[in-house]
Amino acid sequence: MARVLVVDDEALIAMMLSDLIVEYGHETVGPAHSEDQALQLVASTPIDAAILDVTLGDHDCFAVAEALGARGIPFAFATGHGVQSMPDAFRERITVSKPFDFDVVRKLIDELVAPQQHL
Repeated sequence: MARVLVVDDEALIAMMLSDLIVEYGHETVGPAHSEDQALQLVASTPIDAAILDVTLGDHDCFAVAEALGARGIPFAFATGHGVQSMPDAFRERITVSKPFDFDVVRKLIDELVAPQQHL
């Protein structure tokens, strides 16, 4: 069972993702609804993978992505704005479109947590 951080400022979407993660046999960390909450969780909680909403109110999640990357934690972005809106530093990262397709989310979670399941 992997611990998957959910970062999304929309409570209903965060709850849906959290429920899907549990349904797929993993544990949800969070959800965090802001960059500050997410950074606190990254610093204080064991995390195996993360799904980050790009836009968090008036902020973005890129500081969280950098913190996860520095720790070697796999993550993916979720956005309704498309990959073209991503900064160059993150364009190669997995990005899923909103609204979510449940099969895509399942495959995403499997891909993110696969390395941890083989350790």
